[in-house]
Amino acid sequence: QINYEGALRMLDAVLPQLRQQAAAGQGGHLSLMASVAGYRGLPKALCYGPGKAALIHFAEVLHLDLAAQGIGVWVINPGFVATQLTARNDFTMPALLSPEQAASAAVDGFRKANFEIHFPKRFTLLMKLFAHLPYRWYFPLIRRFTGG
Repeated sequence: QINYEGALRMLDAVLPQLRQQAAAGQGGHLSLMASVAGYRGLPKALCYGPGKAALIHFAEVLHLDLAAQGIGVWVINPGFVATQLTARNDFTMPALLSPEQAASAAVDGFRKANFEIHFPKRFTLLMKLFAHLPYRWYFPLIRRFTGG
């Protein structure tokens, strides 16, 4: 199953209720969990990265389409969080956060009401910078940083 399939099903289930609430002046919000792995291609992320990139794009489109209806959309792009999934990684995970640290960062992001919530900043800002580099610089740099 591709990462974004669950998001499509969730949207199908909750969007009618959110539209009803928004029409009644109560608004509503959606949060989609993507990842900094969706910013740009990374080694060892053949399925994970493209699925997260699709979620980021999906969230951007939803934000543009639903804001006028009073429905807010957020995308959460964490770096590495210590989970059962990341425990299987066979590479060093920079700026690894505990689940509690990640939850705290997400709640802080909701309070600031930014479309994108990303953390930890010391890692995600570097990934954002890499995402803007031309390929001739990006590929050698990402190989150097990841050993890939």
